[in-house]
Amino acid sequence: MLLNTEKILPYKASPTAAVVTLGCKVNQYESEAISERLSALGFELLPSDAPEGADVVIVNTCAVTAEAERKCRNIIRRAARHAGAVIVCGCLSQSVPETVASLGGVACVIGNVSKLRAADEALDIVKNGAPESPRILVSPNDIASAGTVEEMSVSSSPRTRAYVKICDGCDGRCAYCLIPSMRGHVRSRRTDDIIKEVGALAGNGICEVVLTGIETASFGRDTGESLPSLIRAVSRVSGIARIRLGSLEPTVITDEFLRAAADIPALVPHYHLSLQSGCTRVLNAMRRKYSAERAMEKLEALRAAIPGVMFTTDIIVGFPGETEEDFLETLEFVRKAKFLKLHVFPFSPRRGTAAENMPCQVPENVKHERSARLIGEGERIRNEVVKEYIAQNPTDTVLFEADTNGMHSGHTANYIEVKTPLAGVSPGTLHTVRFTCVKDGTAYGDVVS
Repeated sequence: MLLNTEKILPYKASPTAAVVTLGCKVNQYESEAISERLSALGFELLPSDAPEGADVVIVNTCAVTAEAERKCRNIIRRAARHAGAVIVCGCLSQSVPETVASLGGVACVIGNVSKLRAADEALDIVKNGAPESPRILVSPNDIASAGTVEEMSVSSSPRTRAYVKICDGCDGRCAYCLIPSMRGHVRSRRTDDIIKEVGALAGNGICEVVLTGIETASFGRDTGESLPSLIRAVSRVSGIARIRLGSLEPTVITDEFLRAAADIPALVPHYHLSLQSGCTRVLNAMRRKYSAERAMEKLEALRAAIPGVMFTTDIIVGFPGETEEDFLETLEFVRKAKFLKLHVFPFSPRRGTAAENMPCQVPENVKHERSARLIGEGERIRNEVVKEYIAQNPTDTVLFEADTNGMHSGHTANYIEVKTPLAGVSPGTLHTVRFTCVKDGTAYGDVVS
């Protein structure tokens, strides 16, 4: 398919580019690294939510669900209508590169092992024009042969907290998931490189970092290091007040991890657990590595070790074979766990996974009905949990992140969302707030210092 090369502006001193990101925290980190690379090459960056008119738009894609894939396709098509050229990278590119290349306006398709190449391809396009047909720079062997993590880093962040990728890939073989085929096996970054990156972020005013990976808990599995040892090293970086972790499986909560969680003040009392179900029968069918009972034991161990700890989680509803009784077990688990927030996903069959052709597929209307019930219960629990917390803790420290609709907004260390009237504080700063009320799971209060 020919590209509309007439929309490509001739090379100029400050060409424009925008990076649009879908999906996980790892994707967001990688997009920020691409953006820094574009800036270093002389590009002026346009906002990701307003990329219209950019010489090049880079779309960093997700393919974890059918809905994510649909959104990616729509964004690619929209970018092609309003930008000079489109470069697509990420999981959708890795899984179906030819399909991505067939979308109108796509100049280049890049997978998951060389994402920084997107910036260099963008520079080539503005210098030499778009190719007559899309360049496909993806090979199935890329993932199979990936031995290390692509070298990239960030020195600043558009947010008040910064993501830092500590590892890539996943060695799990969950029945519903394509990620191992799109990201490869676990590869960890060197601790020295991570610490250098965190130091640069701290030097640029970032006081909270989120250590993340496709399977965060697997950091060091290939190098002999451990996640607790990395957390301790990061906690010694001057200027870092908070360390937050990306998604964790319950199995990572070992005695060593509990000691680190209790002993490192900078490690925040908030954990996002990749639970997926609160029913042991469904977890077994998903090929998860734990039972519901074991997961609850881990939650209770963290609660015993860390005062005020909060949990968020992911839940898939309507997995093949999930009965109403199974769903009710998950619902009861959620009530007992008292999650601060739920991310609920109706099961989405993905090509090439074991779950795609499992018997007893749950009807779409049942999946969406269960999803709505679980979301509603999650909102009720969240409101209850936050009310209980502020009743016991009338003040807390908040990292302010944005000013919207006449309010400051931010989060406590344990990830309670807080809003206060405008009081002259700046995003990226920590202040004590005295709480006054809770509405829809958000705490409101006044800045007192």
